[in-house]
Formats: sequence, structure tokens, C-alpha cells
Amino acid sequence: MRRSYSIFKPNLWLFPLLVAICITIQPVKIHAYGANLDSGKSAEAVEQAKVLSSTVEQLYQHVLAGNTNLVHQDLQQIDSIFENSSLQKLTTVEGMHALSESIIEMKEAFARVRIDPQQWITASAKLRIAADSLSNPKQSLWMQYYKLIREELSQMKANLDKGDILAVKEAYERLQNHYEIIRPAVIIQRKPADVTMVDSWLSYAGGLVNAVTPKPGEIEKMIGQGEEMFNGLFGKKKDYPALAPLDQVDGSWPWVLWAGAFIIIILAYTAYRKYRGERDSFKKISPKW
Repeated sequence: MRRSYSIFKPNLWLFPLLVAICITIQPVKIHAYGANLDSGKSAEAVEQAKVLSSTVEQLYQHVLAGNTNLVHQDLQQIDSIFENSSLQKLTTVEGMHALSESIIEMKEAFARVRIDPQQWITASAKLRIAADSLSNPKQSLWMQYYKLIREELSQMKANLDKGDILAVKEAYERLQNHYEIIRPAVIIQRKPADVTMVDSWLSYAGGLVNAVTPKPGEIEKMIGQGEEMFNGLFGKKKDYPALAPLDQVDGSWPWVLWAGAFIIIILAYTAYRKYRGERDSFKKISPKW
């Protein structure tokens, strides 16, 4: 019993590492499970998503043309498609809520006594990108905003180096506006935890750049965190170019964590083997009789 206990004791370090690997593998399994559900999705829901996206695209063009009569007709069609569809089979409850809010926002913009062209365009763009994320999950329009967001982060960093806090704030506000347009689409395609993380970062970043006495060191760290976070959100590796082909984006963000945990286990196991080798080399060898 004593011997078996002494063999087991040095391996106690494996437990926390195995827990870590299980935690990191879990989101990967969930992601894979979600991918496998694609084949089981209702063909009717997929077709409805395409019709919705086509109708919203039509609405967007009519908004750009300023044709209020056709915009009204489009909104009625969109309402009908949404209310009589099975789109919930293509996304989460949060995703459906985000799509519904985008439709409501467009209807409110249309219902105003005095039409604000910019508000019209923003609301219709949000709805267009949200609907597209349902019908075109692999090459969604919202993914094209990666370059814009990374440019604003670069501007924030460059202006911080110059000591121009006002310009940093302006770049942050542009970034926030870009994200607001794609946020419904992000909710439709990403996990709630990912959306919460971006929302929290935006709130934190806003507090730093709008502080009465800004702290450049904290702002610099915040920008670095934002770069890593948006790389993950858009499914980019750290060294991806801003214009990486969209077919390279597979949303496998959790694999980064899994790979890190795997490397830790390999290094720890190697160190343990080395430790055992050194320990065994000092054992007294009894002569054979």
C-alpha cells in the first residue's frame, strides 16, 4: 500500500491540468455539435432565411433611394416572413431577439414624423447584416467589418503614442459605431459569452478614454486587449492580415485555448519524466544473488 501511494502522489499535479484541458475542450465540443446540427436544420427555415435576406436587401436599396412607399411595403413583407417563419431553428433565443429588435428599430425609424436619412441608413444596414448572417453563415457581411475595427484600434494606438487623447476618443467612437451596426449579427452567430465580453470591453474602454484624467498606460493595455478580443471574435489568428479570405474564418476560437493547455501538459509531463529519471538514478541497486 505504501508503495502504490508513493507512485500516485507525484501524479497529483495531473488533476488540475486535466480539469483545465476539459474546460477548454468543452467549448470546442459545443461548437462541433452546433456544426453537426446544420444537417438537421429545417430546409424550410433555411429557405425562409434566404427570402428574408433578399427582402431586407431590397428594403436597404429602397432606403438608399429614399423611396418611402416601397420601404413601407418591404417592412410589411419582412414582418410577415418573421412572424410566420421557423427561423428559431437557425439561431439561439438571443439571436432571434436581436433580429426582432433590428426589425423594430427599422420600423421606428420609418414611423418618425420627420425622417432622419442617417438613422434610416443605419437601421436598415443593421437589419440587412443581421438577416444576412442567418442566410449566409459562412461568408456573412459582418465579417467584412474586421478591417474597419482593426483600423480604428490602430488609430487609437497611433494617436496615444502622439499624446492626442482627443483623437483616441474619436477613433474609439468610430469603432463603437461600427460594432453597433454588426452587433445583432454577432449575437445571431456567436455565443452570449462572446457578446458579453465585447460589450464589457467597450464599456471599459469608453470609461478610460472619457476619463477626466486619462491614464495612457491603462489605455495602451486596453487597446491590446481589444486587438486580441476582436481577433477571436472574427475567428482570426494573431498574425492574420486584415483582409484574410473569409473562407479561412471557421469560428474555432476555443482551439487557441485547447492548444495552450495541450502544450502545458506536454511540458509538465516532460518535466515529470525528467524528475523521475533523476530520482531513479540515485536509487541503491541491490546485488542479485
